[in-house]
Amino acid sequence: MTENPWLIMLINMTIVFGVLIVLGILMVLIHAVDPTKKVQGKKKPVVAKPAASAAASKRQDEEKVAAMAAVLALVQDEDDMIAAALTAAIAEHKKKMEPMALPHHFF
Repeated sequence: MTENPWLIMLINMTIVFGVLIVLGILMVLIHAVDPTKKVQGKKKPVVAKPAASAAASKRQDEEKVAAMAAVLALVQDEDDMIAAALTAAIAEHKKKMEPMALPHHFF
């Protein structure tokens, strides 16, 4: 057995990279003969949708703006609720911690 650390490192790295190369080749072979791959046939032609009218487009924009405003209001309400809960928890903690009956000796 050898005790040379450089030779041990070289042997280990050769084994590691050899295994990686074999796994890479195996992945390429599996990818080449993949039985689950869908056969690509002719693609269907894409049918263009008719353009929306200006009024419909404006209405959709207004609906998007209303939805965004509702989400922002909900988030703001959640923030207010979280802030109130944290304030109450801090006040409760302070109430429990203030009347400490510890001796005031300094050792």
